[in-house]
Order: sequence, then C-alpha cells, then structure tokens
Amino acid sequence: MREEETLSVQAPTHRSSEIKDISRRREKLVDQMTSMKNDMKRILSVIFPELETITGGIFTKSTLRLLKEYPSARAIREAQCDAVANVFISRSRGSRPHANLKTLMDAAASSVGVTSPAKDLIIRQEAASLLHLEQQTQETTKLLINLCDENMKNDMDILTSMKGIGEKTAMNFLVEIGGDAKLFKNDKKLIAAAGLDPSTYQSGKYEGKSRISKKENRHLRRVIWLMTRRVITSNELFRAHYCKRSKDGLPYKMAVLATEHKLIWVLYAMLIHQTYYEQRRN
Repeated sequence: MREEETLSVQAPTHRSSEIKDISRRREKLVDQMTSMKNDMKRILSVIFPELETITGGIFTKSTLRLLKEYPSARAIREAQCDAVANVFISRSRGSRPHANLKTLMDAAASSVGVTSPAKDLIIRQEAASLLHLEQQTQETTKLLINLCDENMKNDMDILTSMKGIGEKTAMNFLVEIGGDAKLFKNDKKLIAAAGLDPSTYQSGKYEGKSRISKKENRHLRRVIWLMTRRVITSNELFRAHYCKRSKDGLPYKMAVLATEHKLIWVLYAMLIHQTYYEQRRN
C-alpha cells in the first residue's frame, strides 16, 4: 500500500468518542469475565467436579451466590442444610435453580473433590467478583445501547443482514469505525485504520515477505478478524474466496487477511449505499 494510503479520517465527534470509550470498557469487562470463568472451571474440577453437571452451569446467578458462601463440596457438606437452602434457593430470583437442594447436598456428600482451603478462598472471591462484573457489564451494555443513535442502529441492521455477523459484532465494528463509515474516504482508508494493510501484499502467489502493519486500531483489527472467520464459515461467497486464496498458496493467516480485505470492501459499500446483503446478491 502506498504511503498516501495511510489513515485519513475525519475527527471523531464527542458522541463517537463516548461510544468508543464505553465499548472498550465493555470489551475489557467481558475479557475479565472470560478469564475468571476459565479459572473457576479449572479449580472447581478439583474441589467439586460434580457441580456443573447437577446445576446445568456454574455461572448462573444462583450457583455463583452459592459458591460465594460455600465454594466447595467440603464447605457444603459441613454447612447446615437450611443455611445452604437460604443461599441457593431462597435468594434466587426469576427461574428456580436447575438442581434441587437434595441433589446438591447428595452430590456434595459423595463428591470426589479434594479439600483445599486455598482453592476454596479463590472460588469464593472469584464468584463474588464475577457477580460484580456481570452487574457492571449489564450497566455498560445498557449505556452503550442508549448512546447509539438511529443511524447507527440502522447500520447494525444492514451489517447483520450478512449471515455470520451478529448484533454484538456489528455494534463493535461500528463503534470502532467511529459510528459512521462516511468518516472514511474509501475502503482502503478503513483497511489502513485497522492496520490490515500488509507492506508487500500481493494479489497473486504469496511471496513469504508480507507483514500486517499492526500500528493502528487493534480493537478494530480484532473485530474484523472475528467477523471474517465467522463469514468464512457461514457465507458461501467468502468461504469460496478464502478457499481460492488458500489453493493459490497463501498460508492460513494470509488467506484470512485476503478475505478480510474483501469483507471490508463489501461492508463499506453496504454502509455507504445503505443496502442490505440480500439485495446485493441479486
């Protein structure tokens, strides 16, 4: 890509800056929750491996409240049945817990989980933190939706008309481009904004020298990567394009990159001309 093809974008508005700030806050919260859930599953597989099966999922609010007070099979065995019921059932709102109290107590009594005060403490703290993070994520998502204007919501409908692009991904994409594709003069400027303009990218055979210039918006680059992988799976046009580039000799990441360029070109045109993907296929 030539030097003059580097990022040239209109200055973001105050509203778009606000949306970007809150979107990135939400992204950070989601990443924290994912990391914490993985850690909790690992530890619970040691101290109460039966819990996930009997509750239908360890990250429901009722189960997290239980773990906040009684983080292991040992802790439940040593507790009074009424005390466990007060936390697991009485405080539950909405739908009832998947497991009944007797099933829970029986599973704890016969559990093969090991005793570990250190792991108990970690689960108790992480359950409390996860409940708090979920509340923050809900608050953040609510504000993010409220900040989006009608034009942005209409653009979300346009993007989600393409199979493989969901509402959350579409919102994140629009947030990272400043809420309006018209901020970019053309699709090449959008590619540059994401840092997806490889220094020696060729349209033919792969030469083994291309590198993505990772100097721009890593958040935008991440959401485009996720969108592209999904449309390769879900959309015949982009799957065929990816397969063709792979057969041409491109390694996996470069074949995905080539598909990213095509996807951005299509999405940019859809947003600029306000057309749905189904209409473009005719």
